[in-house]
This record gives sequence, C-alpha cells and structure tokens, in this order.
Amino acid sequence: MGLSFFRLLQPKNGRTSLPDVSDAVCRELMEAALEYQIRELCWWSCVNWVANIIGRCEVRTYKEGKELHGREYYMWNVEPNANQNSTAFWHKLVAHLFEDNEVLLVFPHKRDGEGTVIVADSWQEPEQHPTKRNEYRDVTVGEYKFPRVFYEDDVMHLRLNHTNMKPVIDGLYQSYVRLVQAAAKAYGWQNGQHWKVHVNQVAGGSDGWAESFQKMLEAQIKPFFQSNGAILPEFDGYKYEKLDGSGTGPKDTRDIKAMIEDIFDFTARAVCIPNVLIRGGVEATGDAMRRALTTGIDPICDQFSEEGTRKRYRYAGWEAGSYLRMDSSTVQHFDLFSNAVNIEKLLGSGWSLNDIRKAAGEEPINEPWANEHLVTKNIGRLEVERA
Repeated sequence: MGLSFFRLLQPKNGRTSLPDVSDAVCRELMEAALEYQIRELCWWSCVNWVANIIGRCEVRTYKEGKELHGREYYMWNVEPNANQNSTAFWHKLVAHLFEDNEVLLVFPHKRDGEGTVIVADSWQEPEQHPTKRNEYRDVTVGEYKFPRVFYEDDVMHLRLNHTNMKPVIDGLYQSYVRLVQAAAKAYGWQNGQHWKVHVNQVAGGSDGWAESFQKMLEAQIKPFFQSNGAILPEFDGYKYEKLDGSGTGPKDTRDIKAMIEDIFDFTARAVCIPNVLIRGGVEATGDAMRRALTTGIDPICDQFSEEGTRKRYRYAGWEAGSYLRMDSSTVQHFDLFSNAVNIEKLLGSGWSLNDIRKAAGEEPINEPWANEHLVTKNIGRLEVERA
C-alpha cells in the first residue's frame, strides 16, 4: 500500500480528501490501513532496535597486528561518505539488510585513496558463477546510477539469512491482523449501544410506514445515541428495549493490545531478539541483552568483520596481521563504580589500565605506565613435591 493511501487522507481546505468510492471499498481501505500500520510498527520497531545497537558498535582497524585510528577507522566510525555520518550510515545498512535480506556496500574511490563507502539502494543481480568474480551493474544510490561496473573485489556484499524471512513474517501478519480486526469488531459490539424496538401491528401496517420509520431513526434515534444527554421520545405503538450486549468478545482494549503484542513477539523472534527488549520491560533485561547480542547482533558483526577483512586487506594483509573487527562489547552501559571490584581483579590479571579504560568507554591515558601489564602476587605456580 505504501504512503500513497495515507496521502489521500490528508485534509484539504479543512476536509478529508477521499476518492469517489463506495462505502464497502472505504471500509476495505481502512482495514488495509490498520493492517499496514500494525505491520510497520512491529517490523520497524525490531529493525530500528538492531540498527541502534549496530550503530553503537565500534569498527576496530588493525595494521600488522597493531590497532590504528587512521583513515580507515575514521571512515567506518565517523564519516563513511560526504553525505552521512556513521550513525545514519549504519541505520540505512541495517534497514536494507533486513528489508531485502542483503545489502551492497560500494567504494567509489580506490582503497589507497580517500576512504568512502556508500550503501547501494538497488543493483542488477549478478550472474552467479562458481569461479568468476561477480559483476554488479546499474548500482543506484538515490536517483544517481553509477556508470561503471563494480566487481566483487570493489564491494562488500552482506546477506542476513540464507532464506529471506520477510515474506514469511508478512504472511503471519496477514493472518494475525485478521484476528485483531475481528477482536476490534467484537469489542465495538460488546461496548456499543444496541436497542430493539417493538412496533405495534397497527402502527407498522400503515402505508409508507417503512419510509417514515427510517426518517424517524435519522431525526430522533440517531441524535439520541450520539449525544451525551438527550431524551428519546416513545410513541404509542413503539416500545424500546436496550440489549445487554453480552457475549464472548473482549471486555476492554487490553485484550486487543495483547494480540498486538503477540505480533511484536513473533516479529522479535524472527530477528533473534528477546521480546522483553522490544516491549520496553525492565525485568531480566541483562540476560535478555546478552542473548540478543549473542544470537542477533554478533552474527552480523562477524559477517561484517570477515567481509571487510577479505575485501579491504586481502590475504596478504591478513597474513601480515591487518584486519577489521566490529566490536559489540561497547554496546552495554558500563558503570565504573558498581564494577570497581571487577576492575581491580582485571588490573591484577594482566590487563593494562588503558585496556580497562577503553573497555569502559573512557579515553586512554597518554603515559607509558598506563600501558603496563600487572599481575598480582597472590597467585603462583603449583609445585608438587614427589617422594
């Protein structure tokens, strides 16, 4: 459906603009809009959560075994290209990765030139060949199409899953949203005004009675239900009786909300996120966050690290100790004071002070003693005396 339907609902001159369609078609459009909104809310809540986490990861660059903060580091963590910062870049990358099950990163400049990486919006799917490198044609970013052909060595091609899960999730949406719509209709009936009128045979047998009765409904009965305070006139031959509206439908909106939360749950499961993190709860979030990092975030980081190392450094660079690594350890908030005891143990177990400061998100100290590795003397070698 997209946004075109919602543009039809934008008010013009104080009135809602709708095409000249029947009431039945309008109801179908509104039901489709409800399905679209619920589907987009659940899907993009999960995808944006992953994008926020990936955006907080640090891409660490190594040259011959030493970590460097040079041009390559700046490109991945600060400015990927002239029109995006790294946060916007990673959000676009994750959006394409989940929506299309794959994403293509292109490098318009040479590797030894100015570092620039761009997320492609579309491209012509290359012909698969087991030994020849792929050729990516018609690579488009926005409205601009690159005139050149990108070869496999010039791009980073990431794939989320072997099989695209998005069509499966969309099928579940269509089935489950019908249940939500049925529950909403049942709620409307359960909590609406329902009356019946008994008409005397004499009153109902007169000529033109049906037309007169319909006009009376429009003039007197309908305003009675729509008003906060009104009087319903009762004529001879008519007797009104209110129905109790008892049934098995939902008693309040919490039942409908629970069904929508079910959609959030299976959407979160599809992207390997514990549902408590999507619902916004606080119970057991520590364990849930560790599980999400292990099953949902680290696989993406691992694939990026592998693809980046083989494309940016090749085998010769990797053999010499040069590589990329996307580090997800910086995602969770680190409280120095609550972890003071653990910090002391790490410091006495061979970690330098700058190693600990970096893991805690603090700036390193530019002093030689801050890089020294210390070991506590409380632990020694086990010596066994033989008889």
